[in-house]
Amino acid sequence: MNILICSVGRRVKLVQYFKGELHKIGGKIIAIDCDATAPALHHADFFEVVPRITHPDYIQCIKDLCAKYKIRGVLSLIDPELSLLSRYKNDFEKENISVIVSDKNVVDICFDKYLTYQFLTDSGIPCVKTYNNMNKVMEDLEAGTLHFPLIVKPRCGSASIGIHKVNTMKELEFFRSLKEELIVQPFLIGDEYGVDCFIDLITGDTTNIFMKRKVAMRAGETDKSIAVKDPELKKIIEKLIYALKPLGPIDVDCFKTKEGFVISEINPRFGGGYLHAHEMGQNFITNIINNLKGISNSINEDDYQEGSTLIKYDHFIILNSSHSQMTLVDNKSQLQLR
Repeated sequence: MNILICSVGRRVKLVQYFKGELHKIGGKIIAIDCDATAPALHHADFFEVVPRITHPDYIQCIKDLCAKYKIRGVLSLIDPELSLLSRYKNDFEKENISVIVSDKNVVDICFDKYLTYQFLTDSGIPCVKTYNNMNKVMEDLEAGTLHFPLIVKPRCGSASIGIHKVNTMKELEFFRSLKEELIVQPFLIGDEYGVDCFIDLITGDTTNIFMKRKVAMRAGETDKSIAVKDPELKKIIEKLIYALKPLGPIDVDCFKTKEGFVISEINPRFGGGYLHAHEMGQNFITNIINNLKGISNSINEDDYQEGSTLIKYDHFIILNSSHSQMTLVDNKSQLQLR
């Protein structure tokens, strides 16, 4: 069994996890990216440099690679590509290739942050108040029901790109003058949490829920985290999954405020903090392999222990001129748990 991971970027450890699990059954991991220097490419069994996801021939390129490498499953690690792949799930299924992504309506809700807010509100799930109308923001500021600082971000953004903290009306007026689709949220004071979940691709059952408190963030990804168990948060996540009906790996971002937990974002893919869950026995990759074999997964009864700390740190490789070989400069693990 061979699996193709699209847009691998810097996700080296995740590629290594896939590689290790697939090698146990004689399978291979194939990685692709539009950038030949994407670090994770060079840790796969095979890699290919492909066009950007906006290229008109991109999907055909993926199909050709699936045929070349006898791919059984395909997944992506970036939000914009999820919507694209979800549109072609049925096409790939006809070739006995599973696209490991939620259905298109789920992906669209998660990618559009205002749709996320509307869905959560309609479902009675606590979430961060979100505006898509600057006039309404101004009205609520004047009425005293909203206060600075605020967070302004792209309505359909990814990886914390384009997020700004706004402290004054003058700054807000600047963003109001832009023609971009933006949303506005209150700046929340409280601890940030991340939840990694796996929903079985066959049964739709939730088999894994791993909760962590984020200690530090970098470029939109969890850099340090502490494993936690919180019944209130778990109940909210279970209600979310029941209402949304995602499939496969999902990553949910939350804040704990004075009023309780609120959901801020939902990413229907492997999150950057999944490494912590994996090392604590929450093996979503084995779950995927089982599903691709036609085997459903049972609920993870072993669960995990609280208190372990994830600490990421930098690692690098040197490529030769052809990019076909690499020299590992530091063979240390990418994470430590204590």
